[in-house]
Amino acid sequence: MTPNTALRPCRVTIAGAGVAGLTLALALEKTGIDYVLLEGYPEIVAQAGAGICLLPNGLRVLDQLGCYEDLRDQVKGVLDTASVRDPSGEALHISNGWSQRLVERWGYSGFWCDRKMLLQTLYDHIADKSKLLAKKRIETVQDGEGSVEVVTTDGSTYQADILIGTDGTRSRVREEMVRRANEHGVGHEYADDKVSATYACLFGLSSAVPGLSHGLLQWNLGHGYSYVVGTGPDDRAYWLLATNLGKTYHGENIPCFTEEDKERIVQEHWNDRITPDLRMSDLYKAKQHLVCTPLRETTYKKWSLGRMMVLGDAGHTMLPVIAQGGNQALESVAAMTNSLLAVLSQPAAGRMSKGEIRSMFEEVQELRAKRVTKIVDMGRQRQKMDAMETPELEEFMLTKYPSLLPGVLIDRWDQTFSPAVSLRSPAAPPRPKQVLFEDEMESSQGTANGSTRLKL
Repeated sequence: MTPNTALRPCRVTIAGAGVAGLTLALALEKTGIDYVLLEGYPEIVAQAGAGICLLPNGLRVLDQLGCYEDLRDQVKGVLDTASVRDPSGEALHISNGWSQRLVERWGYSGFWCDRKMLLQTLYDHIADKSKLLAKKRIETVQDGEGSVEVVTTDGSTYQADILIGTDGTRSRVREEMVRRANEHGVGHEYADDKVSATYACLFGLSSAVPGLSHGLLQWNLGHGYSYVVGTGPDDRAYWLLATNLGKTYHGENIPCFTEEDKERIVQEHWNDRITPDLRMSDLYKAKQHLVCTPLRETTYKKWSLGRMMVLGDAGHTMLPVIAQGGNQALESVAAMTNSLLAVLSQPAAGRMSKGEIRSMFEEVQELRAKRVTKIVDMGRQRQKMDAMETPELEEFMLTKYPSLLPGVLIDRWDQTFSPAVSLRSPAAPPRPKQVLFEDEMESSQGTANGSTRLKL
């Protein structure tokens, strides 16, 4: 990477090579900001997780980084069919033509792909692979006056101006923030007791299963459970089963799931109907990868402390039913990159002061937390609806909701996509669309107000 001499000097340590971590690495490389990425696992691109559904708000960031078209071409198929089915597998609603509708309305298609496929694409676009270091699990962090120092379990030491934790729900960087907060008597502001889990989830990746259409996004309703099912490259099936735990757990009381727990959930839902002719057992028998985990929900009160900040699942987690977890992580990376670039572009001499860093981190959280909280709430409400948690929701979902489709889905996606954050640089290729993102409206009209919809 060639440093951008127009910027003030800065070095960033990134912890974690997930979606947020590799995206941040690529964004920093594109802007000429020095960094090093530390990944605890033996490989930078590891087989972790099952699938991911990428939608226009996230794909716009990937487009700015040069990854969208490459990824879309690998997928060889985009979302085209949306359906909702009742507990017997019967269709309450089916609508086609979503590939054209998505592109015409929002400028981007949506699609499913293996999480590893996304990680590999990001990795391939990073020119200087020497900045990506595997087998570097964080042991200690020292947040000093002039730098933040990370020591890994192999004894290596890395110094930087800031440390960004993109290391998931069990973030090591967040643990260090909490430890330091406790030392300074402000631990209550970083406590995880507001993290909740009401549902457990099976995330599955299966080989092609007869009976699932190409380019599918499907929601299956249940009583105390629900499914999201999709198809992607080679018609592989991506599916998740969310089941109510019977109570809401908080913080350290959130359970961990064993192989026995996973098998119990599988057996309990073995005969669930995905369609009238397809059962969950068919998906399970064709499985290539399966993960069982509690579904944590939260927007942490504090995302930063000193020279440390967390992004993605380390800062905000949400239910997967509306397919926004990964897309919101991409937005948070864009916000972080924008704010960092703005500070480093200022004419002030020398490295960032701790005051500048604090203000920058606060700016990122202020921009993102309100939006993420709305997305978390939206996911929670939709999960309750799909699991038909009350008699009123059951009646609504089985009798009234289908008649509102596809319009209600278009309206919800308008609300979800339009306020999205993107990178200020590099610019995305121009893509004609009917609905502008709000930051595009601000850029073209010089105002943060006004309609997000073009008059046709």
